Formats: sequence, structure tokens, C-alpha cells
Amino acid sequence: MPSSIKKKARRPLIGPMERARRQANYIRLLAFLVAAMILMAGLKLELYPQLYMLGVAGLLAYPLIAQGMLYLTEKQDRPLKPVHQLLMQIDAMIIGLVCALLHFALVPSLVLLIIVHANAVSSGGLKPWLLNLLMTAIGALVMGWILGFPALPAEQSPVLLTVISLLGLGIYVGASSAFAHLQARYLKQAQDAVRRQQKQAVDMSRKLAKYLPPQVWGSLFSGKRDAKLETRRKRLTVFFSDIKGFSAISEELPLETLTSMLNTYLSEMTRIALRHGGTIDKFIGDAVMVFFGDPKSAGAQEDAFRCVMMAIEMQEQMKLLRQRWKREGIDHKLEIRIGINTGYVTVGNFGTDSRMDYTILGTDVNLASRLESACRPGGVLISEATQDLVKDRIQCRNIGDIQVKGFNRPIPVFEAMGAKKDAGARNRYVSAETQGFGIHLDVQRIRNFDKNSILKTLARSATDLKQEKTVDVDFEAEGFSLHVKSAELKKREREKIINMMGRAAKKVQTEVRV
Repeated sequence: MPSSIKKKARRPLIGPMERARRQANYIRLLAFLVAAMILMAGLKLELYPQLYMLGVAGLLAYPLIAQGMLYLTEKQDRPLKPVHQLLMQIDAMIIGLVCALLHFALVPSLVLLIIVHANAVSSGGLKPWLLNLLMTAIGALVMGWILGFPALPAEQSPVLLTVISLLGLGIYVGASSAFAHLQARYLKQAQDAVRRQQKQAVDMSRKLAKYLPPQVWGSLFSGKRDAKLETRRKRLTVFFSDIKGFSAISEELPLETLTSMLNTYLSEMTRIALRHGGTIDKFIGDAVMVFFGDPKSAGAQEDAFRCVMMAIEMQEQMKLLRQRWKREGIDHKLEIRIGINTGYVTVGNFGTDSRMDYTILGTDVNLASRLESACRPGGVLISEATQDLVKDRIQCRNIGDIQVKGFNRPIPVFEAMGAKKDAGARNRYVSAETQGFGIHLDVQRIRNFDKNSILKTLARSATDLKQEKTVDVDFEAEGFSLHVKSAELKKREREKIINMMGRAAKKVQTEVRV
């Protein structure tokens, strides 16, 4: 085929609602064709003067004029509903005029009234129908007055005119029924299309949500926040953590093992952060950055307390993860360092109109990062500003002043040891590890439906150890982990381990409510 020959352009696809609208116009055309047919039959039967041919011409021309009005309105991007309502009233008035032209013949007039008012009720409801009645009466009165109110008695009406009128009504009813069926089908197609689009939107939003903090995602989708470049100064509590010596570890572990370990670590830390209400800013390799106080804040004190409690829980969760990784053959003792600071930072959307990042900037952000670098492995180092906010509820140990990069003055720092309400026997955590044995539990995270399984596992393991049976247990549930290999246990530690499992079982029994 020569390249100069252009392919015929494809016609644009028409949606179901547009097809329904077009067919509604065809029904209007049919109504006036029926009216023209009845009037033409009367003319053929010489019931009416030939001048009434002008009426036939008007009845055939009107639907085309109405279609042109709708087309122009649509072209000008104006609302179609007012035009449809206007045309419905004009329809009623024209039918009133035709009833007068038919000399108010009983059956033909009734047929036309049924057609126009059935259309009004189905399209608009009660109020438009009442207005239609008024417009029909006005049309009949005006044309009747012009013609001198002629009347064709029922007994003088030819049978043929009655038959043609009823035939026209039957055609209209059949076409309307077919149209109603098509409308129902088109409506179902439109509903199916909407459902598909909604499902696509939900799937897309779920995928996008994985790249945004839940608080930001929720604000955007609820309309409370707009995706535009804007920032504000706000008092936040900022958290940084990283794994000590991760770079060296990453060089020693196989890629698959490293990837699995890192994803597990980040998943657990994310779960804890979200449970405490933190906004996860970003992951930088093994480093995690979280802040409290935006977009939602519970107040400076509560934000700081939640952040410190989150950090303490993360350190406890690392004990469980280390036990799991050890069972998987990762012998490195992975420990995290945590730094927390509270202060005024700039928070908001940074970047360009086409690509922006919701994050925080400022000196107090840098200080939190420096505290993380200065923290001992397994510790939680907090600034004086944070300690002032949490000292009534968190046990803190004064470390003294330290010198950090980027700050000329010494920085007083504290180590967060735990919540005061968890001090002593009330401590929510139990954790211990030795060769062939490891246990970790957090009574506040153990789920009700896991309680019996945990108690049975502890009881069975302790009983088997007492009876010097072989024990090989690796059990893990939310907030609980137990590892026992009797072949690796030292004999002098067996009794101590049995007692520890007993204390753990008692703690689970009394503090976890079913």
C-alpha cells in the first residue's frame, strides 16, 4: 500500500451513558413521528383541512431542531440538564397543539397524552410531570382558541384513525421498553466501569501508600493536605537509628541473606514506629529516620514520650531478632544505636512542582543524627530537651556532656533506660540468651489467642528438661520467642533455665489477659 494513502480515522468510542442519551433523543423523534402519522392519517381520511400539512412538517422538523439545540449546548460546554427540562416542556406544549389540530379526537388525543406524559414521569418525576400537564393545557387552549375549539365526536371518528393511533402507541411502548432495557444494560456497564476504575484507584493508592508515611498518605487522600511546595516551623521529636558495623557485615554475608535480614529488620522497626504513631521519613540503607509531631501531634510531651518508648521497644525487639538470625546461621551480633532530640525544625514538602519530598530540615535534626553516632550499641541516647519532656515517665541516666561534630558547645546527653511504670517486677520485658537457649517476651505485645500456645510450649519444654529428655524447640509468636536445644545446654545452667521459663510462664499467665 502506498505510504501516501492515509488510514481512515477510527471513530471515537462512545460511552454507555452517551449511548443512552442519544437513544433518548431517538425516543423523542419516535413520539413526534407517531403524532405526525396520526395527523397524516386524518388528512388522508379528509377529516382535517390540507393546511394542517404544515403541522405535519413541524412535527417532523421539531426533533431535529431539539437535537441541534442539544448539540450546540454540548459544544459550548454548558450544562445539558436545563436544556433537557426546557425541551420536555416544549414537547408537552406541542402535543397540546396537536390535540387541538386533531379536533380533540378522543383516542388519538389520549394516545399522544399518554406518550408525552409517560415520558415526562419516567424522565423527570412528579414535579416536571405537573408542569407538563400545565404546558399541554396551554398548548391545547392556544391552538383550540385559534381554531375555534373544533371537536370530533367519538362516534364520528373513523375506525382506521383509531387503529393507526393504537398502532402508533404500541410502537412507542415497544420502543420505550426496548430503550428501558438498553438503559438498564448501559447503566450496568457504566457501574462496572466505575467499579473497575475504583478498584484500579484503590490498587494504585495501596501501591503509592508504600512510598509515603501513612499519616501523609491519609492527609492527601482525605483532602486535608495538598501536594504543593510548602513548609512550616514546628517543634518535633526526631529519631535516628542504624546498625553498628553494618558496612562490614554486608561485605561478609551473601546478598540473599543480607537482603532478607535487612528487610526483616526494617519491617519490624516500621511496625513498631507505626504502632507508636511515628512518621517514617526515610530509610537510608540500614538507617531509619522517624519523627513525631507532624502531620499529627499529641502535644510535645506525649510526642517525645512515644518516641522514646518506641526506641526502647525497638532495642528489645532486636533481642528477639538476634535470636531468630542466630537460628538462621547469622552469627554476627547485630546491635542498633539510637539518637533522639526535640526541637524546632522546618517540616513540609521540599523539591519541585514535579517531584517533592516530605521531610524535615534543621540544626535539631542534625543533632539527633549526631547523638545516634555517639550512642553505644544497644542504647538510646537522648538530648536534654527530650529528657526534660519525658523525665517524669522515663528512667534516664545522665551521661554528661559530649562534643559532637558541627556544634561548638558541649551537648548534655542522657541514656533512656526504660519506662518508670515497667521498673522492677513490673518490667514488661523478659530476655535472656546463652548457648542452646534463648527467650524473649514482651507481655504488652503478646496476643490473647497466642497465650495458651506460649504457656503449653514453656510448660512442655521445662518438663522435658527436668526429665532430661531431648528438647529441640524453636517457637515464635507476636511478642514472644523461645529457642531451646538441650544438646547444647551446659548441665549447671539447666536448673536456672527451667526456673526462668517458669517465671516467664507466670508472667504470661498473670499479665496477659484472654
